[in-house]
Amino acid sequence: MAGPGSEGRNSEKASPAASGDDRECGFCGRRISLVESVMRCRCGLVFCERHRPVESHSCTFDWQGMQQQRLARENPKVICRASSIASAGSWCSEYEKHHPLARADERRTQQLHAVGFLCFMSLALRGVWLFLVQRRLLLLPQQLVLGYLLGLAVSRWLPQLLGCPTSSCRFCVFSWDAISMGTLPWCFEAECERLKEHLIFLLTHGKRNCLTSRLYNGPRTLPHIFRTVSSRLQELTSGTGRSCCG
Repeated sequence: MAGPGSEGRNSEKASPAASGDDRECGFCGRRISLVESVMRCRCGLVFCERHRPVESHSCTFDWQGMQQQRLARENPKVICRASSIASAGSWCSEYEKHHPLARADERRTQQLHAVGFLCFMSLALRGVWLFLVQRRLLLLPQQLVLGYLLGLAVSRWLPQLLGCPTSSCRFCVFSWDAISMGTLPWCFEAECERLKEHLIFLLTHGKRNCLTSRLYNGPRTLPHIFRTVSSRLQELTSGTGRSCCG
């Protein structure tokens, strides 16, 4: 019959982690080799080959926190900048920085990006219309996926094939920011603002006609654009204004 202190001695023997023996597995207590005793886990214990993986010995070390700290240390601009944006206006400003229009070749790249966005929106709207008319739910995600892939190919890969400079493509619908940050509405707003800029650039013939100051200095809204263009057309048709288009 075991004595009163035998139970405590047995439990102490069955807990190699508490004994501090570097030649015993910290999980099962099996005797390990000298080489295995050197391979210490970040939780401070040594384990046999079977229990050395993190998921095999219920490791108490915060591996996820370590990875987050490493990512924050190696990518400070990406993480801090994206997480610090708190408004749609700031998001649009960051979009403009990563989608420049300073040079002619950069504008061509962004025009292809706009075409890709229009392809995506066209197929997405087509999917919605087919879903509402034909009542087939699978048509909606099908058109969304096809539109996204087509838009991604036009905006990201076609500029490379044509020899145009590539942008970082951040803060747009084709970037991970739209998914990871949960800011898809801001991405759509930034894309729509850029579409209006392309429209104004086209109507002003590359900022070379008389509509340039009216459209670029006024509010960048579709009603203002349409009113300005229609009033100018009325002036030309009535003979009260002279043609100044380049």
